[in-house]
Amino acid sequence: MPLFAGAASKNQAEIMYETLNSVSFCALHQGNCFTIPNYDMTREDFDPQNYWRGPVWININWMLSQGLKGYGYKEKADAMKKDMIQLPIRFGFHEYFDSQTGKGYGSHKFSWTAALFLDMVYEYYDEDKHRFDWLKLGKGRRLKGKKILNMGPGDQSPPSKDVACNLMAAMGDLRERFYNLHRGVVDYEAMKGSPDYRATVQEISAKLQTFDLTSLSSLEEKLAFWINLYNTIVVHGIVELGISSSVREISNFFGHIAYKIGDYTFSAAEMEHGVLRANARPPYRFFPLLRRRDPRVQFRLDKMDPRIHFALVCGSRSCAPIRFYEPGRIDDQLEVATKNFVNSSEVVILPEENKILLSQIFRWYKRDFGGRKQMFEFLQRYLNGDEKLDFFAKNKNRIVVEYLFYDWNLNH
Repeated sequence: MPLFAGAASKNQAEIMYETLNSVSFCALHQGNCFTIPNYDMTREDFDPQNYWRGPVWININWMLSQGLKGYGYKEKADAMKKDMIQLPIRFGFHEYFDSQTGKGYGSHKFSWTAALFLDMVYEYYDEDKHRFDWLKLGKGRRLKGKKILNMGPGDQSPPSKDVACNLMAAMGDLRERFYNLHRGVVDYEAMKGSPDYRATVQEISAKLQTFDLTSLSSLEEKLAFWINLYNTIVVHGIVELGISSSVREISNFFGHIAYKIGDYTFSAAEMEHGVLRANARPPYRFFPLLRRRDPRVQFRLDKMDPRIHFALVCGSRSCAPIRFYEPGRIDDQLEVATKNFVNSSEVVILPEENKILLSQIFRWYKRDFGGRKQMFEFLQRYLNGDEKLDFFAKNKNRIVVEYLFYDWNLNH
């Protein structure tokens, strides 16, 4: 109730969040539970079916999610709401639900469960202003051409062999100041008025002007460099262009923000599709972004790793939470990022409906995963081992696929 009422201080809210996002109360990506049970799951007398000893109450969770959202814990609040939407869909409008299996108990056709369900569905679907719509393409604020974000004065000395390491260290400084990795969000408002941010961004972008891309020799160095750079330019672009609610405010945002790197200029879209996706054709386009004679083609990766889709941050609430990647740990970090995403509320298995609900990422980039069969094998490899995985493994050839809406609101 202190969270819902806004009565807690920031420190008190953080302590409550730490408790609510622990294994005692179903942490993010835990995978074997629904939203927040009303009792400590680690206690011996925990019972997921027994009224006040461990089931899920929609009304309590609705208030908790509203409170967490108000204090900035939006990733947790969004995951809770998606759980609260799928429980009545799967098991009916009951009074309360088993926090581990989801089975409904108590009164059936319960009015406050139905009312809050309608509230959440309205918020998530009917008010989704940023879904993909061919009729609304190009109606955002237009830029005349690429906006190169790092054209200010900077260090023009010859690059040294450790420039990439220095660049990662500068990115790390941004992380410490403005990125909340625990929440997976970015504090854009704090950035806008901070002289420290300006100095840090200038330091990062200035180094790029004399950076030799051929100095990135290993696949691990290239992956870490381009993923971190993409995530940084998206944040930089949001701040510099004064975006307040969604990157959709700028027509073709990702194609218009760019960095000068050595002798070349790369937009965010060219970093993603031209380099990291090995110059694969972007969704809804007929041709690759980098043409055959484009000198930048030499920097594309030889092979596309589909796990990058769970590391790239588009500045929106439905994309992966922001993280930083290191060459020496990149494979393990991509494994963790992928497993977390696949076991989040962006992948929902409904055995009773013989259905799986997937993030739009799997729709847009189905070819990156090799098509339906290979995509399902990919999902099976990362899903937590439980009854849902068993159902999926046995029914993947006949399961129905639907796609969740994509929330383009800023991840702030």
